[in-house]
Amino acid sequence: MTKDLKRCDVSKAMFLGATMFLASIGIASAAPSSDTLGSAEPVPVASPQQAKHTVKGVVEDALGPIAGANVVEKGTTNGTITDMDGNFSLEVSANAILVVSYIGYQNLEVPVKGQANLTISLKEDSQALDEVVVVGYGTQKKVNLTGSVSSVNFEEQALSRPITNVSNALAGISAGVQVMQNSGQPGSDGSTIRIRGVGTLNNQDPLVLIDGVEGSMDLVNPQDIENISVLKDAASSSIYGSRAANGVILITTKKGKAGKLSVSYTGRISYAQPTNLIDQITDYADYMTWINESFENIGQPNHFAQSTIDLWREKSKDPNGVNENGVPNYIAYPNTNWQDYLFGHGLINDHNVSVNGGSDKIRVLMSAGYLDNPGLVENTGIKKYTLRANIEAKVTGKGDGLVDGRNANVCFSGRQGGGKLR
Repeated sequence: MTKDLKRCDVSKAMFLGATMFLASIGIASAAPSSDTLGSAEPVPVASPQQAKHTVKGVVEDALGPIAGANVVEKGTTNGTITDMDGNFSLEVSANAILVVSYIGYQNLEVPVKGQANLTISLKEDSQALDEVVVVGYGTQKKVNLTGSVSSVNFEEQALSRPITNVSNALAGISAGVQVMQNSGQPGSDGSTIRIRGVGTLNNQDPLVLIDGVEGSMDLVNPQDIENISVLKDAASSSIYGSRAANGVILITTKKGKAGKLSVSYTGRISYAQPTNLIDQITDYADYMTWINESFENIGQPNHFAQSTIDLWREKSKDPNGVNENGVPNYIAYPNTNWQDYLFGHGLINDHNVSVNGGSDKIRVLMSAGYLDNPGLVENTGIKKYTLRANIEAKVTGKGDGLVDGRNANVCFSGRQGGGKLR
């Protein structure tokens, strides 16, 4: 029994010793040496700024969600657009800044600050709608308008092309305005203007106001016009009443500017002649010959005798001769080109001189114009003289406003060949 117990104790001691030896070897191999610690690279650790997370939100204005708004992480190209309900989802950095933009609204920068859901409200940007147009007896910004208004910079039109008639110059430069010229006679070549179609009652012409005073646009010198506004819809009736039912044309003329006295001149000389005339047969002998040829082509006998044709050809060689009855040949046997007789040609002169200047207390613009259009038919020409003065004066020492001395427009026109001034 004693030997067995000793043998058992020895076995236990050997087992415990082997276990401790193996454990010491494992610990030694697991612990890095000093050389290993010095050469090992540090393990990268994610910083809070580089950590990505998803941000969701909605973009809206005072009326509700905005579809198609741009949402971009500032400083990057990482972005998206909102859906039909104004919602968006974007993966950004925790400390990113979102730039939200949309046409007609002010850009907005929103810091994320680790938020997961955002509600972003945009404000309208009205700076793009600050253009001023003429309405009624004053001016108004387009952003405040509720009616349809078309504005034409007539000063640019007058410089870019020759204009002798204001109504004709409106053709093709304003949507919804139909311009039709019914006559080419100088002085009566004004166009008929219809705004958005034809009305049904009484006069269908639009109301024309020149610096707030009713008048005829064709009596105004085109070089004196600065701007033309066309009020097209029924909203203009709230200002001018039922006379504006066919639209309103507001003409604003040039005004004096403070500064040194300046004199400007514009002039044009053009040549006028008829075009696209009909090619006519003016020789009666040729006419009779071709008529006989047409009759032969359809199997009919000649309509004119050959002796008659030969007689006309003979007399046409001596138009100033006298026949057996004492009548000149150019009357008895006429061969007249009526187009050459009726239509002529000539030079059109259009000259304008203006004087502009003044000070802070008074501003003056005076202009004079001369138009001479002889016309293409004798005794149909016109000569027109225009004289205009615009004076603005500060009658008191208070305030910055100027008192408009009201434009004085004078127009004299007379037809050639005994026409009366009107």
